Amino acid sequence: MHLTAQRALLGSALAAVLATPAFAQTASGADDGAAVQEVIVTAQRRSESVQDVPIAVAAFTASAVEAAGVSNITGLNGLAPNVVLQTEGLVANVPMVSIRGMSSSDPDPNADPKISTIIDGVYVPFVSSTMLDLFDIDQVEVLKGPQGVLFGKNNLAGTINITTARPTDDFGVEARATVGSNGLRQFRGKVNTGRFADGMLAAKLAINARTYDGYSTNVITGADLNTDDVQSYRGAIDFRPSDAVSSVLVVDWLKEKTNGPAPHVIDNGSAAYKLLPDIVKTDIRKAAVPFNPFAATRSYGGSWTTSVDAAGGQITAVLGYRHVNYLTRGDFDGLITPVPGLDVTRDFSGHSKSAEVRFVSPSGHMIDYVIGVYLQSDDWSQDNTVLSTPTVTSLAFLKQSTDSYAAFALANIHLSDALTVSAGGRYSKDKKNYDINTRVTSNGVFVAASSFQGAFKKDWSEFTPRLTAQYRFSPEAMAYATFSKGYKAGGYNSRGTVPENVGPYDPETVTAYEVGAKTDMFDRTLRFNAAIFLNRFHDLQSAVTRQGAVRAENVTVNIAAAETYGLELEATYRPTRAFTLTANFARLYAKYTDFCADTDGVFTNGAAEPRQCGNAVPVLLNGNPTGTFAVPVDSTNLDLSNAPKYSASLSGDYKIDAPFGTVGLHGDARYTSRYNTWGRNNDPAYYRARVLLLNGNVSLTSPDERWAVSVYGRNLTNQKVISGAISAGATPIQQFYQAPREFGVDFTVRY
Repeated sequence: MHLTAQRALLGSALAAVLATPAFAQTASGADDGAAVQEVIVTAQRRSESVQDVPIAVAAFTASAVEAAGVSNITGLNGLAPNVVLQTEGLVANVPMVSIRGMSSSDPDPNADPKISTIIDGVYVPFVSSTMLDLFDIDQVEVLKGPQGVLFGKNNLAGTINITTARPTDDFGVEARATVGSNGLRQFRGKVNTGRFADGMLAAKLAINARTYDGYSTNVITGADLNTDDVQSYRGAIDFRPSDAVSSVLVVDWLKEKTNGPAPHVIDNGSAAYKLLPDIVKTDIRKAAVPFNPFAATRSYGGSWTTSVDAAGGQITAVLGYRHVNYLTRGDFDGLITPVPGLDVTRDFSGHSKSAEVRFVSPSGHMIDYVIGVYLQSDDWSQDNTVLSTPTVTSLAFLKQSTDSYAAFALANIHLSDALTVSAGGRYSKDKKNYDINTRVTSNGVFVAASSFQGAFKKDWSEFTPRLTAQYRFSPEAMAYATFSKGYKAGGYNSRGTVPENVGPYDPETVTAYEVGAKTDMFDRTLRFNAAIFLNRFHDLQSAVTRQGAVRAENVTVNIAAAETYGLELEATYRPTRAFTLTANFARLYAKYTDFCADTDGVFTNGAAEPRQCGNAVPVLLNGNPTGTFAVPVDSTNLDLSNAPKYSASLSGDYKIDAPFGTVGLHGDARYTSRYNTWGRNNDPAYYRARVLLLNGNVSLTSPDERWAVSVYGRNLTNQKVISGAISAGATPIQQFYQAPREFGVDFTVRY
């Protein structure tokens, strides 16, 4: 870390007025009055106060989600320091998640995420299944930094750990209806049976139906874009035959159809751009697409978690299954001529099975520990149809199977009442079998020279350790230091249409350091947490442009080494039961430390180029020289994607008790500095401008809490904010915008 960066980091720490997203689970039945309520997390596979866990964690509960007035996980964007939750952009209904400057958003199933999503203890391997509607949720935990010991796989930069609501001990019915801007109509309902069968069983059924007419228009077809239509169901059964045994089965089903996205195309000086209707060049809510792009998702699955108190501890087994069908069609060139022009259809089907067994020793001894084993496999197939030009079509029929195995352990050694040392590790092994069959036709005639068929297989393994020292100065203050590693397996490119582009590419790893402190002060009315971190990424997997059988292709390779480091400050102030103030501040430095590659897909005769850092490499197609060369250049000047230098938020909640009920006031402000959303080019069109977003709501809850009504507003100052920007090969840059100002009314009844 450079001296100037260190000084800036310390300056940020001294200058910031700070706070934390203390939206989190409270201890059962706890009400501490004028005090910050206890936050319970499972970041170390046991229920603990977040103030006792030597990990930076942000937690959100259903009540926090309701207060923020959001419907899916991207609505939490900006509420946790150094966490970006956006949409991918080009392909509808695909999230982009970034933690501490490292992100992943590739919609293809072969591209394992750098940030894992865990739902009820089950790892979700397909990114199209992680654009979650936040209904019937008990808690969302965002664990920052590599979680390479205790959580599934592919948690190189962090983990999103989601727990759905469990059946309650008492009978209850809840119904919630929402009406809002842009045709939003949503109904959420839940029925809990309470305990029956001599108290051994409890069950729950929840439903969610949402329609949204969108905020953009396709001027070619007249259809609405950025729409959404969701139907989902979740059921759960809780079986407790004795105090020593509990078993919970959760199943869910979802159907979703999204029309969009709506690209705003940037002028690249081409004749084709000039043919776009004038209105779409100036109005970001108007798009010109020759057809209506869409994404249709169907998924179902569940988890079965059984815990048994035995052998002086607790044995837990988690079985999981997920199935996803995903069909999407998009126009990737952003132009209306020629038609078709880079018209891409993906038809995906996949399923995943997993099993984890772990033993958690009891607390209160000199040594407590967690040990376990993990198995996961998934199989998927995807058919790609690309109408490259009016005469050329390429087809790809893809299949992949993956088997993953892991064994893990983490031990906490309490050397004294104040000092704890932790050591753990995980050994992971991944095997992938990949089959590809590509076919190219020109004017309906098969082109053998541009077609390719092959079968590949490879396996990788890695050991990822974690070492932590934790010192408690008092019951209200502790500090910690952690060293850890993370790992993401290698893989194959589903967009590669020639052997040179298929791969495999190698694993990506990270070495991480973190020092932090967690404190409660002034009779727990003020909570203040801080963390400083450093992540060094090796063999970074990212996309570059390469020549394919028909066109330029974005394919993943090991391109670089990168470093991210920064500061996070969080605080919560609760001087009375009625008032809570939260805030956070983050400073992030993110840079490539080694990046020598040809990234632009422009191939030349091999002549020397500015910033050239290696020898020119002959470009091959199906093993045959093309007569052109790729010239690697020093690209360390590029900005990493989705890595804002500064981010901050301020949130306030105030409750007023009255004879007719409780009035709740909520407001939040979320600031993010300017940052690159693409990461492969520093063109200004790829950047999200700095923005301050304001949101709020007013609610009224009856004295018996049987009903509640709220009015919410999002993006109150009507900011024009992009969620992402891309370019597919040599096509113009396309920007994708978030929703404008929106209002809504929400009514809830409970029995």
